[in-house]
Amino acid sequence: MTSAKPVHIPNEGAPHLRRAFAIIIGGFLLANAVSIYLVRTAQFEVKAISEYALNSTELASRLSRNLYKKRLLIEAHIFEKDSINMQKIEGELVGIDAVIADTSRAYGPIALAQGERAAWQQLQSDIANVQPSLDSALDLSRINKDQEAQSVMKAIEAPLEKLNDDTDTLVRINRVRAEEEVDAIKGLQFEALVVQIALTVAWTAFALLTARLVLRLLRERERQMREATTMLEERNRELDAFAGRVAHDLRGPLTTINLASSMLDNQRLAHEVAAPLRRGVNQMETIIKDLLALSRISAQTMDANCQTTEVVAPLEEDLRPKVEAVAGELNVQITPAVVRCNPGLLRQVLWNLAENAVKYRRPEVKLHVAIQGRLISDAYEFSVSDNGTGMSPADARQAFEPFFRGEQVKGIPGSGLGLSIVKRAVEASGGSVLVSSKPGEGTIVKIQLPLAAAKAA
Repeated sequence: MTSAKPVHIPNEGAPHLRRAFAIIIGGFLLANAVSIYLVRTAQFEVKAISEYALNSTELASRLSRNLYKKRLLIEAHIFEKDSINMQKIEGELVGIDAVIADTSRAYGPIALAQGERAAWQQLQSDIANVQPSLDSALDLSRINKDQEAQSVMKAIEAPLEKLNDDTDTLVRINRVRAEEEVDAIKGLQFEALVVQIALTVAWTAFALLTARLVLRLLRERERQMREATTMLEERNRELDAFAGRVAHDLRGPLTTINLASSMLDNQRLAHEVAAPLRRGVNQMETIIKDLLALSRISAQTMDANCQTTEVVAPLEEDLRPKVEAVAGELNVQITPAVVRCNPGLLRQVLWNLAENAVKYRRPEVKLHVAIQGRLISDAYEFSVSDNGTGMSPADARQAFEPFFRGEQVKGIPGSGLGLSIVKRAVEASGGSVLVSSKPGEGTIVKIQLPLAAAKAA
């Protein structure tokens, strides 16, 4: 039987699909990273701007409040006659001076806005100019020269008002700067939002284009798979038909040879030639029968179900005499179930495996053959085991190949197609087959078939 050429299933689209998905994922990751970076940058700048504006405004306001409070405390000191209260006011003035000094040290380094530095320097100059008069008025108040002290305070009333104007100027400058920075913050946020939207739109458009490409590649791939599947089915049908034709063409000449050998045997002529000729004819008949069985498997598996006990019961009746004829023992234990398999194919599968057990037995030990069937999950498992000659690991790997026969069994008649028929029949029914064997110990063949109920579901 000629071998079919392998069917090549094109796979040109897979690299394109992988590249497309990689680009989409990379693009979205990049877009998200850029967006996150812009948002985080905007957040940091917003935080810095906000803290800077709030600190500047707060310091300017604090300085204004404390300068005004110092003026009020000095005036209160002038009008106060009780020495204890005067000392208390002086203690408050010491605290106010400390706050003004701390505020001035904190504000000086950050007075950097346009016009703010000049206003700050003017305020410092005005404070320095008025400070001696304030100290003089306080000294006069301490010795109860209140009229002189009031005269000093009245003389510096204009400079003190100018201090208020200077601090108001600083507060106003900081308020304007805060409004400008709020606008800047809004601009940063808007820019980040625009960039994020642009990136999202761009990558969404790219993803849509890529999706079209992917769909087109998938459709092409599906079409190629359908064509390859159709081609494979056609080649399988051609192989089945070829096997049938070969078997049919060989049967005619073999019939003639068989008749000739029978005539020789009947006439008792050339007995030495007739016997081997008869054996060769029988072997070729076996091969033809197995080839026909192999070629008809596909046609017998269409929507076929069978009851396990109904198949195995008559099989046991036919098989037991064959096993007992070689002084062997047959053990059959089958759990009832309905499996997805043609009854005739299932019988042939189990018969081939049991017949192999008889054929490849060890003469020095009593033959034990066991056929068991049980439910496992949503499948059914048959197990056919024996204590025969067994197979080496290399032979077990090739056991299901057509016409393969191990070195240790080549002297035993056989077509080399029995296990190929088993594998083909089981797989055509949606099942699987596994062989486990050790030389000199025996062989176990496990077959799993789907349940008919599982197929219906």
